[in-house]
Amino acid sequence: MGVGRRVVAIALLAAAMGGGCAHAPQAQRDARRLRVLELSFHEFTSDHLLSLDDIEPAVARLEVLRADYLDALSAADGERERLLALLRLAEAHLDLSARVRRVPYPASIAPSARAAFDAELSHRALPLEATGLGILDQVVQRGSEVSANGRFVKRARLYQHLQRVGGESALNNDDIEFLRAELVAVSYRAPRSLLDTGRVGQRAARR
Repeated sequence: MGVGRRVVAIALLAAAMGGGCAHAPQAQRDARRLRVLELSFHEFTSDHLLSLDDIEPAVARLEVLRADYLDALSAADGERERLLALLRLAEAHLDLSARVRRVPYPASIAPSARAAFDAELSHRALPLEATGLGILDQVVQRGSEVSANGRFVKRARLYQHLQRVGGESALNNDDIEFLRAELVAVSYRAPRSLLDTGRVGQRAARR
């Protein structure tokens, strides 16, 4: 499925979940399911890509994780859980895109071949990034529709800004402090790959 069709399919699923009130037992089941998925999410985002050969298996693992989150999204009865499932879908795609861009150069590569290697990484990363950004749009749109402006929607908005504008200078001090707090949050923390390891606000790039 192409990037555009994939994002549209996710958007339609999210829209179809609208309406209705969450009952306590269902809300508890939804929250429990998402907590269990956190283990898979953190395993996925902690995996290091050491060569081009590692990318395809990582994409296959992303497909499995995406299916699990789409199942959670379709079953969710509360807006917070729907927004979280969508955000994690976006973060999974953007995280893998960031890790693909940072695959290390092979030890044997000539300096003159590094630009071509980076171009190949960019070629593989861009569809993942486009899908992730498209899902972020759905998080922000859904948050606006249901008048939700919690940490998940705010995080999505700041990701959009960083990915499309780039650089810490694009954020104010309150935004930077918010993202720093999200990196170390007790629950559903932000993937460090999206915010760099030493400086909040840096767009994913090779170091």
